[in-house]
Amino acid sequence: MGYISPLLIRCSATGLLLSTLAVMAQTPETLQRARGLLARGQVDEADRTLETFLQRHPDNADAWSLLGAIRAQQNEPTKAEDAFRKALSIQPHLTSAETNLGHVLLDEHRPSDALPYLAEALRSDRGDEQLREMLVNAAEATALQQRANGDRNGALATLLSAKTDAPHNFALLLDTSILEDDLRLLRDADRDVHEARSIRPEDLKALYAEARVKMDLQDMPAAERDMRAYLKARPDDATAHYGLGRILQITQRSDEARSEFERSIALAPNQAESYYQIGQMALDHGNYTEVQQECRKALEHDPKHGGALAAMGIAAFRLKQYGEAVQSLQAAIAVAPGYQPAHYYYGLALAKTGQKEASERELKVAAQMADEQNRREAQRLQLVPGASSAPQP
Repeated sequence: MGYISPLLIRCSATGLLLSTLAVMAQTPETLQRARGLLARGQVDEADRTLETFLQRHPDNADAWSLLGAIRAQQNEPTKAEDAFRKALSIQPHLTSAETNLGHVLLDEHRPSDALPYLAEALRSDRGDEQLREMLVNAAEATALQQRANGDRNGALATLLSAKTDAPHNFALLLDTSILEDDLRLLRDADRDVHEARSIRPEDLKALYAEARVKMDLQDMPAAERDMRAYLKARPDDATAHYGLGRILQITQRSDEARSEFERSIALAPNQAESYYQIGQMALDHGNYTEVQQECRKALEHDPKHGGALAAMGIAAFRLKQYGEAVQSLQAAIAVAPGYQPAHYYYGLALAKTGQKEASERELKVAAQMADEQNRREAQRLQLVPGASSAPQP
């Protein structure tokens, strides 16, 4: 049974077929001749030879697989797909057809369709590194599509499945750790990013990802060490300055944190998040006028920033500007309904403006949310002993 290299579609047949096609002695002479023609770059002649052969032997899976490769080289992906599928209908686990069908589908930007064929082919040929790389590319592209569609759990399942077929792959480990961190699977994220860094210790993306995971694990010394190391290599990365600012903010080093947020803004003036965090620190210190100033800047760049709207409302409430507080907090809840402090202060502001029933309703919602957050926090602390954090908008 012949094997067609996974790179057959992108590379010229000359040399490639000569070095990688294993032709069994039992292969019909006509089929061997078609392979030879393709190997010498005589694609049209190989096509005619195969067409004649298939008229006499329509159930030969190798011939259909080879025809699919010819169609792909002729830039006819639909016909190539049909030929590979015909081959697989005759011989369901024909590696050459699975590999090349996966390749065609990947080239046609259909990674989720390609993935099962590439995975099955790799299980038949564990040593094929090019095939393994195609599988990783298909898995990452599929996971990206799933995540864009809001299916983060599906994206994670795709990456984890690919990891079983391509273990110790740097790109898969890094992408999986980032998604696990996003899903708050912190121990898993820590394990995978650690392995990724052991494979490529100097990779800056992995270093940054590790800093984020360590911050979420509340391992602030390690998070700060990694983020500073990243910034030493990339001093003009505004996002990393923001990240270091958050680490310093959490460790209550407000002046240093503010400097990092300001550096972030200087590098990327449209960063609403840095303005907001400066405003949040001002709120923590009771500087309510500054809160409103900084949060207005955040809202100029992101009018639907729930944290900034909530901070504005809380500052207005503490300044006894209850009407403004109600407006800002109502807007905050509309865009960030899961932010408990917004509900709490909205309830208080409603009470101050004489809206008793609405106030009681909001305060009840805030109490229920606080109970749920405490329950989740207790579970997280069981997984990460000694950790502590405050709810974030």
